[in-house]
Amino acid sequence: MNRWLDRRALDNRGTLLGVVVDVYADVVSRRPEWLAISTGFFGTRVAVVPVRAASLLGDDVVIAHDRETITSAPMVDVLVAVDPRQQQLLLDHYACPTTAKTDLLSLKEVQK
Repeated sequence: MNRWLDRRALDNRGTLLGVVVDVYADVVSRRPEWLAISTGFFGTRVAVVPVRAASLLGDDVVIAHDRETITSAPMVDVLVAVDPRQQQLLLDHYACPTTAKTDLLSLKEVQK
């Protein structure tokens, strides 16, 4: 998990989005599925983006979508877990190929 946390997040054009503040992983495999990025002035908004196709570039995380796609994503309540209905909205928004939704949990919460 530490691989993603507290890194600057950039869109696929190199535009700064914010900072990765949480990672949401499959409950069973603990494999990261989504990143929460604090965006906006003073980090007042959290955008949730798929880990799929995200990559590390030096100390930054590059997200495989443009800023407009990320900032227009559905708002979800992601304090501890991602609700399956909200996850489906995100999957649809990002056009993520998937066969099934998984139960997701904040890895920060797991480590407490």
